[in-house]
Amino acid sequence: MKFNKERLKQIFLSCVAFSLILFGYLNYNYDQNNSIEVSSRASNDINLGDVELVNSEPIENSGAIVSNQELEVTNEIKNDTNAKEENVDNYFEESRIQRDRMYSEMLETYQKLIESQETPSDQKSIAAQEISNITSIKNGIMISENLIKNKGFENVIILVNNGKVSVVIKSSKLTQEQISQIQNIVQRELNIEVSNISISNK
Repeated sequence: MKFNKERLKQIFLSCVAFSLILFGYLNYNYDQNNSIEVSSRASNDINLGDVELVNSEPIENSGAIVSNQELEVTNEIKNDTNAKEENVDNYFEESRIQRDRMYSEMLETYQKLIESQETPSDQKSIAAQEISNITSIKNGIMISENLIKNKGFENVIILVNNGKVSVVIKSSKLTQEQISQIQNIVQRELNIEVSNISISNK
């Protein structure tokens, strides 16, 4: 049987390809045996906790080779992002706790003044009015925060101090339209002038 040059070329290339595949397979098995430490347990009892990968070769992913150093940088960026996200969440949680604690202590103080026999009647009237004011502010804050969250924001904290209102929104940025919506909500629910409302994002 005669073989033409094209046929011989195909057979030669097939042999070379097969040899490369075989060499790669043997090399892979050799590397795996040298890069994985297995505990002295029987092989039938091996689980993920018994294997430690120590291979430091680059990892091939979707046709692109990514070095361990690049993976470490990527992981550091992810960790930094997660840490910042956690810090932001902690800010909202801690601010809300402090604010609510402050209002609770104020209400408790005024209530004690009202209940005390030694408090003059005019002071009791002032204390009662303060309790009403604080309750109104707390309700206005609660309604405002819920309405703002309904606009699509993940978190918000509203702080009121001497007629000034600070609104902090969890958002990477705020558009002018969103700022106007927040101002309208706070102005309406807390009966505060727009000039006394400060809005920022975090």
